[in-house]
Amino acid sequence: MSLTETLLELSKRHTAALPAPDRADFEDELDRLRMLRIPEDGLGLGDYLPDFALEDGAGRLWTSGELLDRGPLVLALFRGDWCPYCDLTMAALEEARPAIEALGATAVGVMPDRREHVVRTAARRSIGYLLLSDPANGYARTCGLAYDLSPGHIRLHKDRGRDFPAQHGDTTWRLPVPAVFVVEPSARVAFAFSDADPSRWPDPEELLASLRKLRDAHALSTR
Repeated sequence: MSLTETLLELSKRHTAALPAPDRADFEDELDRLRMLRIPEDGLGLGDYLPDFALEDGAGRLWTSGELLDRGPLVLALFRGDWCPYCDLTMAALEEARPAIEALGATAVGVMPDRREHVVRTAARRSIGYLLLSDPANGYARTCGLAYDLSPGHIRLHKDRGRDFPAQHGDTTWRLPVPAVFVVEPSARVAFAFSDADPSRWPDPEELLASLRKLRDAHALSTR
């Protein structure tokens, strides 16, 4: 079963298991985000990736320029490992990492949690790619891909024991829109996917296909 199919099946089970008031609040939040058109208006295909300087769990600062000097970048914005869809996608990106690296690219995940939680997430999932901390969703906001939660959605998370302002070093209940990009060394975005529905992610094969196109285009240009 593909990642897309796995996430769709998980979404159906989760939605069916929600109490009616929670399901209504969740669906209202999705409708609100679709009306706001955050994915459509945020970072997209053909745009240039904004510069970043973000720390990994050990406190090492990584910049987009440093990483793009190595070659193409596969960059994913995750809500956090509390989200079952992001959790599965984090694992899928790790499974695809050897193939990504074989194509000369670097995989990077970005999440709004503090560094100490990033360390735990990477260890729990045995993640070998870079996982970077984006406090208060600062970089996600720069990309136009963060949003403030509605009161109903805040209630849903509080009922489940989550405190995003504390987790993210923020003063606001805010999350990133799940997104993934393939970025050329020039910083131009060659593949872009973002969706207000957290259960929707592309299959890693789509990322690999984009990287192969970049490799083939580069080969032609250097003949």
